[in-house]
Amino acid sequence: MLLEMNVKLRRGHFDLSTQLSVGDTNIGLFGQSGAGKSTLLSLIAGTLQPQSGQIVLDGKILFDSRKGIVMPREQRPVGAVLQDDCADSTETVRDNLTAAYQRTLKQRRLFKLDYLVGLLELGPLLDHAIELLSAGERQRVALARSLLKSPKLLLLDDTFAAIGNAYRQQLLPILKRLQDEFGLPVLYASQSLGEILDLTDSLIVLEHGQILRSGPLREVAKQQGILRYLGIRQIDNILPVGIRDHDYQAGCSLADSFGLPLALPLRPHLMLGSQTQVSIRANDIALSRGFIEGISIQNQIKGRICALIPSGDSLIVQVDCGGTLLAEITPGACRDMDLREGDWVYCLIKTHAIVYLAELDTLPYQRVVNHRDGYYYLSAG
Repeated sequence: MLLEMNVKLRRGHFDLSTQLSVGDTNIGLFGQSGAGKSTLLSLIAGTLQPQSGQIVLDGKILFDSRKGIVMPREQRPVGAVLQDDCADSTETVRDNLTAAYQRTLKQRRLFKLDYLVGLLELGPLLDHAIELLSAGERQRVALARSLLKSPKLLLLDDTFAAIGNAYRQQLLPILKRLQDEFGLPVLYASQSLGEILDLTDSLIVLEHGQILRSGPLREVAKQQGILRYLGIRQIDNILPVGIRDHDYQAGCSLADSFGLPLALPLRPHLMLGSQTQVSIRANDIALSRGFIEGISIQNQIKGRICALIPSGDSLIVQVDCGGTLLAEITPGACRDMDLREGDWVYCLIKTHAIVYLAELDTLPYQRVVNHRDGYYYLSAG
């Protein structure tokens, strides 16, 4: 799948001028309220038309102002759950979904109607008119209808927030499976970085109708002009991790990062083998000259000091453990331990000092983050 668009749209005082290329991957469309996220999705879906430009999906022209081509929404191979998809209708949920199912060619169907009705708990709503549903219920119906269409691209506009956290945890594995097994990418728009990171770490950052940056989070966050937009200001550690196991008795999830074993806070909903990202504050990492027996700290990671960096009243110790970790200590501690570049040390990290980036939005405090070759402050506010 390849989506290419280069469009311009002016609505009142809002100007959108966007050029992007989206391939076979889940991507988060990130931006604050009014950045143009919903407008951009509506242009792709066909509920809104640009004043000029072109939108092409897999070689099919969805819109071309020069050629006078405007493909109707119903004919676009795009599934969309938009914030304005809540129009009143006397049609019942059953009739609405059945019509969408029957319009899809049998050989293209990814889901059975009964399966989606069960997954989204739509059974009690089947004989209700759509106009009588709540906004959240209408969003669930719209999501089922979009998936029944078996599209080449799925557009979601802050859908997790609309349908509720319970359905979010059910849907996340399905959305990831769509991309992995069926090659159906999701373009998910939100002003919540945590929600996006549940699904993907690839971002398109939008502000005032303009794309500021795009790419993996680790690359986007290195751009100085983008840090404030991500809630990032400057220092700690962001690590990609792969979930290996859940130890319920020990109360932790076991993971690997750059070959390093880590004990994380227990999150049973994370699938084994799935990838996520965690953050560790530099001042939550203690250093030791040797492995310490009989201590409650479960993460003791051996590495070699590759840099000692003065930082105000503190000292940042950069440790190569296969991946890079930054530890913040006092100059006095460095002097007492006689730390020098090239020395071997153990990084001691409490399990509950490790934070899942997907839960960033719930954190009340400012944090610092390290992207291996850059140091950034992360603020939840």
